[in-house]
Formats: sequence, structure tokens, C-alpha cells
Amino acid sequence: MVRPQIGKYSISRRDLLYTFYGLASFTALVSCGTNNRSTGNSSSTTLSTNATSNNKGSTKLVRLGYQVSGDLTHEKGVIEKRLAPQGIGVTWSQFVSGPPLLEALNVGSIDLGPAGETPPIFAQAAGTNLIYVVNIPPGTGKGSAIIVLKDSPIQTLAGLKGKKVAYSRGTAQTFFVVKAFEEVGLKISDIESVNLTIADGRAAFLSKTVDAFVESDPNLIKLQREGSIRILRDAQGIKTPGAYYLASRDFAINNAELLKAILSEYYQVGQWANKNRRAAAEILAPKVKTDVDTMELTLTRRKYDMRPITEEVISAQQKVADLLYELKVVPKQVDVKEATLTAQQYAAITPDAVRNKA
Repeated sequence: MVRPQIGKYSISRRDLLYTFYGLASFTALVSCGTNNRSTGNSSSTTLSTNATSNNKGSTKLVRLGYQVSGDLTHEKGVIEKRLAPQGIGVTWSQFVSGPPLLEALNVGSIDLGPAGETPPIFAQAAGTNLIYVVNIPPGTGKGSAIIVLKDSPIQTLAGLKGKKVAYSRGTAQTFFVVKAFEEVGLKISDIESVNLTIADGRAAFLSKTVDAFVESDPNLIKLQREGSIRILRDAQGIKTPGAYYLASRDFAINNAELLKAILSEYYQVGQWANKNRRAAAEILAPKVKTDVDTMELTLTRRKYDMRPITEEVISAQQKVADLLYELKVVPKQVDVKEATLTAQQYAAITPDAVRNKA
């Protein structure tokens, strides 16, 4: 049974901690038992204590996180092949969204993983010690949308004033909602924000428990093809810094060469995917439980690329943090620079092909 938490979007410290740190939620959302693409020693659980050792070169296991939207690098196993000659194993853990992934980073369960622009801001506000590793440029924006059912009387975003809108608080959906309603003169406090996981939000939406829902590909494509929804606003034109790979500070500083090698494999797989959308879709479709055509369209709306962390990227992320604080979406002013490395440290972990895109 879906039990939406309905209320104005003004988050107290307690609410933030429950949202971001709640152990019950974390346990439910994370597919923990590290995925089974580990290499090297099969006793990965005993090796995991060495994953963030302070002794350079002592890491024997790298623990990577990914989200349910799929990860081609995980599926292709290239990081495992790259690190195997060094005697380094790899394990993977899947998460439903960015906030639980970053919580896993914070408690030391994983070493590296991706998240959108919003989760790191919530993480910093909650006092975590994570760092931005590289930037992932945003996609086309077509892959996320604020939707209503086809028979809904609501015709515009402005028509959602005072209505229930379901989305996953603390994820990139949060910033999308803020900016979309800003365009029509509304603040996030002008709607009733219903904080639900993606699956619960979809169930609430289809059962008409809420008035609108923030949906993403590939399910957005499915609903569009069925003709059961109307899109009030997709994310096209919403200016965002994009997403990031984030790591624990200790891991990044103490394993610079290793991190650079891992990022290089992510980058190369991304470049392959940009040129081979169909082949990439055939790999990912069964993993995200959709058909190949839908997955291929999903991938055309994504952008597989990387940019280094520059002053420009930091400035853009700071604007997101400032806006969320101004609207009381996060309860604490965040200084994004506190979650970055020095220029010299970034030079040591950033692949040459990525650094040249600065």
C-alpha cells in the first residue's frame, strides 16, 4: 500500500536526515549484496576493508555503485579486465537513485558512483565528506517530464498550484521541479510535494492518489506510446550542470592512478555507446526490463561524455545549491568548493581525453 508523505516542501534538519540517512529506507532501496561481477579473489567481503587504505597501491578491491537506469561499463566488464593484471578486484552495488548511492559512499560501502546535480547538495548539507570527480554533461531533457493522466482536467503547470505532485525528493527530479515551476511564477511551496520512490510514485499516479508525477525514461516512453498521459513540461531547456561521478575523499586522494584508470574506462565505454546506440540498447534493455527499441530511444536522449571539474562547473553547481537553499529545499547553505580537490589533485585523477575538454 502506498503511503505518500504529503506536505509543503520545506525540509527540516530532521526531515533531511530521515530522507537521506534513514537506515530503513536505505536498506529497502539498495540492492546491496555486491553484484557478481567481481574479479580476482572470490572472498570480496574480506577484501573490502582495504578498499580505501591510506597506503598508496594497497587497494585490492574497488567498490563501484550504479543506478537502476543501467550502466554499460558494468555490463561490459572492462574495468575488471583493466584492473585484473594488478590483482585488484571489482564489485558493483545497484541503487534506485542518487541519494542512497551517496549515503553508501558516506558510510564507506562503496568508493565511487554517479549522481545528478541535486543529491550531492543534500549530501553536503547533511555533513558528508564526498568529492566531485568529473562532470557528466546533461542530456537532451526529453527523458524526464512532469506528467498528468490523459483525462486529467489540469492543462498547464500553473494548474498544479495547490495540487499533489509526486517525485523523489533529493534526486535530480527536485531541481527539475523547482526550475519548471519557477518558469510559471510558482515556488515549490505552492504545490503539495509528495515524496515517494519512483516505483511508489508511479503507483500513486496511476491510482490517482496524486495529481501529477515526475517520470523518466524508459517508462516515460512507454506511457507516451500507450497514450495514457499528457506531458505538461519536459526537461528540455532547463539549464543544469548535469551529473557527476563522486568518490570518497580518501579513496580519490590515496588512489589517484587507480581512479584515473577507472574513469578512463567509463569514458571509453561512453564514447563507444554514442556511436553504437543500438548495440548499447541491446545490452541494457534486458537489465532495465524494457524492449530494445525503447532502450535505444532512451539512449539517444542521454549524453555519454565527461568534463573535468573546472571553476565554470563549480560555479554552475553552486547556483543550484544557492537556489535550493533560498527556497528552503535544503536547510543549510552549501559551499560546493568544499567538496572539490586541488587543481594538482584533479590533474592526477582526470584522464587526458577528459582534461582536454576543459
